[in-house]
Amino acid sequence: MTLQIDTFVLGPIENNTYLISDRSTNQAVLIDPAAPSKKISDFISLNDLVLKEVWITHAHFDHIGGVRWFLDQNKGFIKAAIHKNAFELWKNGGSARDFGFEFDPGPYPEMILVDNDILTVGKYQFKVLYTPGHTPGDITFYCSEESAAFCGDLIFYHGVGRTDFTISSTDDLMDSITKKILSLPDETRLYPGHGQYTTVGEEKINNPYL
Repeated sequence: MTLQIDTFVLGPIENNTYLISDRSTNQAVLIDPAAPSKKISDFISLNDLVLKEVWITHAHFDHIGGVRWFLDQNKGFIKAAIHKNAFELWKNGGSARDFGFEFDPGPYPEMILVDNDILTVGKYQFKVLYTPGHTPGDITFYCSEESAAFCGDLIFYHGVGRTDFTISSTDDLMDSITKKILSLPDETRLYPGHGQYTTVGEEKINNPYL
C-alpha cells in the first residue's frame, strides 16, 4: 500500500487536517486545512511530496481557515476544490460571525465539484459523495480501493454532525448518512473533521444517533 494518510490537528477547535499522498508518485492532496501550518508545509518538503490540490468537505470557517495560506504558498501550482452548494457559506465567511468574529476565506475555489465526480491522488481514485445536512454543500471523499472516506462533520466516532445551524437539516444529514455512508462496506474507515477515525461497521452497531 502506497497511499499514506497523515493527520494534523489544527486550530482552536482541534480540526483534523488530512494530508493524503501516493508515495509511488509523490503526489499529495490536503483535505480541510483548518489553519496555516508551517509544520505541514515542512512535512511536504521533507518527504519530497508535490501538493496537487486542496479538497474541502464543507465551508465552515474551521475547515477552510488555512486554504488561502496554502494556495499563496503554492501560488499558481495548486487549486482548491469545493461543492457547488458551498459557495454561499464561503461567501459568508464560513459562519464565523455566528461565533463572534469576522473571517475572509479569500477568493472562491476554482474547482467546482458535484456528486459522483472522480478526483485522483497519483494512481488512487476518490469519488465525491454529496452528503448535505450539516451544511448544504457537504461532501465526502471516498476511495474504495483503500476503504477510506473523509467525511468532514457528517459523522463522528459515536456521533453525528450538528444540525442546529440555520442552514442545517437533520433530515438531510440522516439521509446522507443512511444512503451514502452506511451503504459502504463495514470495513470502510471514516476520517471525520474532529476526533478519532472510526468504521462504518462500528457506527452501524454503536452510534447512539443512528
